[in-house]
Amino acid sequence: MNKFTPFVALTLLVSALAGCSKKESVANLGVIELAPNIPKHIKVGEVDWTITESKIAGGKLTITAESAGRPVTQKDISDSSVPPDTKIGATIKQTIDLSNLPAGVETIGYFGGKVARFTLKHDAE
Repeated sequence: MNKFTPFVALTLLVSALAGCSKKESVANLGVIELAPNIPKHIKVGEVDWTITESKIAGGKLTITAESAGRPVTQKDISDSSVPPDTKIGATIKQTIDLSNLPAGVETIGYFGGKVARFTLKHDAE
């Protein structure tokens, strides 16, 4: 047995345990102020998002977030966040319906797989 074997084994064990304790970071977006038909631009991780508040027929308020698009990575395929037949490098765009989220209440949700903390605020009309 080599005299370095216990040291190498200990180093590998510590590295493995360090990886297990890593927590997913949360992007803090703060208060996102919305006004009808005025797009709000935010960045979550490496992706740009446009959030738009609109009033549709009957006066119903809708809020959508749309990504500017980003290239698909092997991690996206491995994590099953895209269909398995998606090509690496293809552009992925996402649209999220935020219409049912309460205003003035801190919310934690996902923007393209990235955890984000935010509060929606509607412009007083």
